[in-house]
Amino acid sequence: MSEHVTAVPAPSGEGEAPAPPEDLMLVITREFQAPITRVWSALTDPDQAPAWWGPRGFHTPRESIDADLEIGGLYRACMVQDSTGKENWWSGVHTDIEPPNLFVFTHAWDKPDGTRGFETEVTFQLEEIDGGTRMTFFQGPFDTIDNRDGQGIGWRESFDRLAEHLRRGA
Repeated sequence: MSEHVTAVPAPSGEGEAPAPPEDLMLVITREFQAPITRVWSALTDPDQAPAWWGPRGFHTPRESIDADLEIGGLYRACMVQDSTGKENWWSGVHTDIEPPNLFVFTHAWDKPDGTRGFETEVTFQLEEIDGGTRMTFFQGPFDTIDNRDGQGIGWRESFDRLAEHLRRGA
């Protein structure tokens, strides 16, 4: 397993220049000991999503997932915090789908009033490697480095869960 993040968090404060756009991108690379078709299926099959979507301490009920897996298709899902039951809804649009190598969609968390929050673009690039699959994940640009880093924590734990799911022979 390998990982790469594009930027080290910069100190923030009033009067500082905004972060350069490349610093507002999250990039994570992971290698899985599974065929590319199994990784692709885990990324795109709503029935497999509950096994790995969300960091530890959260779950995504299958019945909350509504996804139209085609370019221009909408998706929406809810991640529930185990300790409190708090629901965190998110949604977006699938913008590029090239099985089994490329999956791109927009992503925004719903605000408490039901409107969409700040939108980013998420890209999964899959590549066959000796003995498995290399996944390169991109998300951004974010509105702040703190939001980039917070999403990074969640995605890393989700990808740990994805690796466990793939090892179980999904």
